[in-house]
Amino acid sequence: MPILVFIIILSAVAYLYFKTKQIRSPRPVEKQWQASRAGIALGLGMGAFGINQLFLFDFEFSTDLILTYVIAAAFILIGFGSAWMRYKAYKHLTPFLEKEDAQWKKYENENV
Repeated sequence: MPILVFIIILSAVAYLYFKTKQIRSPRPVEKQWQASRAGIALGLGMGAFGINQLFLFDFEFSTDLILTYVIAAAFILIGFGSAWMRYKAYKHLTPFLEKEDAQWKKYENENV
């Protein structure tokens, strides 16, 4: 399905974008916040890849089909589970990010 391929590519680009922002940030809470955003993108990409595997192969009933379904289920469960856990971390870190931003601006104003 072309829409799933688009979602997989979009999530890969988002992962690279957020990972780059994480590496370039000097602030510790923002690094964790960006890592959680990158993890969300990676998890959604893995889940979309697993769903895409279900539509990609059309075998007759055989061990190859069962193996494909097992691997696709693993990708779906691990991917969306990871995205959910990273989303919870994202929501948890957002208030701390606002506090860190205020402290960072205060620190910059004192040293300028």
